[in-house]
Amino acid sequence: MRTVTVTQVNEYIAKRLRDDYNLKGLPVEGEISALSRSGQHIYLTLKDAGSMLKCAIWASNIRRIDRKLLENGKKVVAVGDISPYPKGGSYSFSITHLEDAGEGDLMAEFNRIKKLLEDEGLFDKKWKKPIPAFPYRVAVVTSSTGAAIEDIKKIITSKNDLTDILIIPAQVQGIGAPASIISGIKLANELSESGLHIDTLIVGRGGGSPEDLAAFNDEGVARAIFASAIPVISAVGHESDFSISDFVADVRAETPTAAAEMAVMNTFELRDAVDSYQLMLLRAIRQKIESEKRLLTSTEDLLYSNIRGKVNNARSTVEKAMIMIRENDPRNIFAKGYAAVTDDNGHIIPDTSGLIIGNSYDIRMRDGVFTASVTDIDRKGPSDGR
Repeated sequence: MRTVTVTQVNEYIAKRLRDDYNLKGLPVEGEISALSRSGQHIYLTLKDAGSMLKCAIWASNIRRIDRKLLENGKKVVAVGDISPYPKGGSYSFSITHLEDAGEGDLMAEFNRIKKLLEDEGLFDKKWKKPIPAFPYRVAVVTSSTGAAIEDIKKIITSKNDLTDILIIPAQVQGIGAPASIISGIKLANELSESGLHIDTLIVGRGGGSPEDLAAFNDEGVARAIFASAIPVISAVGHESDFSISDFVADVRAETPTAAAEMAVMNTFELRDAVDSYQLMLLRAIRQKIESEKRLLTSTEDLLYSNIRGKVNNARSTVEKAMIMIRENDPRNIFAKGYAAVTDDNGHIIPDTSGLIIGNSYDIRMRDGVFTASVTDIDRKGPSDGR
């Protein structure tokens, strides 16, 4: 048997493709998908209901292309040549010209469902439920084998050691995916109502082409998310991907990783913060106690000082009063030879105008009292030398 090499087969096929004039300047109508850029080149896929064609716009042709037409879901007519790649045993369509062919089927369906649900009010902010700050259990409806669930588990467990993670496996692309996602959402709510309380529900998947993400644009999936009693975080694809699920969910996360970040708080940081606040509180209490002690000591000193001042003032007043009492004590006056004259009623007669000749008056001296009758009154008083 005469054999040929793999290289020979691929080179033969490549030559036949290059030589086929039917594959040159070929106008192909399809819907843009999986649009990306690598270096100076642009890559995309043209698709229809039955098949897909990998395409490339090389750097040398980009200036001829209307960049506004480069959008996932856009239906276009691409003109170009089939370019074989013998080494990889593959081929692609090298686009040299691009024209608008109207809205693609996927995009048209996306816009139809979006408008329908928006008109019904399902996107209204008044329906949005807050995501619990301290969830005890988070459920995730996604593929059990995809990268998304691993990212979610890794993020949650790395920042939170209190929240339980409940994984509800679901088919997230292809035929049957919408029904599987709807079933997962309903199961989460049934479990939560039956006693296995779920605080937050993450619904989503990792990145992919618009066809891969199509299940999350399904009307039934959107209505199931809206009807969920559990707050829902939609986490579909990459940052630039938007799905109908994003609009009806309570919160949209740019990626599954971002959903995990917002679903739980960092309990390790929380403990550190609590410890820090506790130390700050204890320090503040100690400072307050010391301040109050200083204030109490100062107040006590001031109080003692005021008391001493008042006592001294009172003592001085008493001493002055004692002096006045001593000075005005009749006994002291009597001791100097003075006497007090009183009438029958005991009233003191201060001067001679109160005396009546012939009347008797009591004369009080230091050591006793005697009675005297007035026989004569000399109101001139004693004179010098008399």
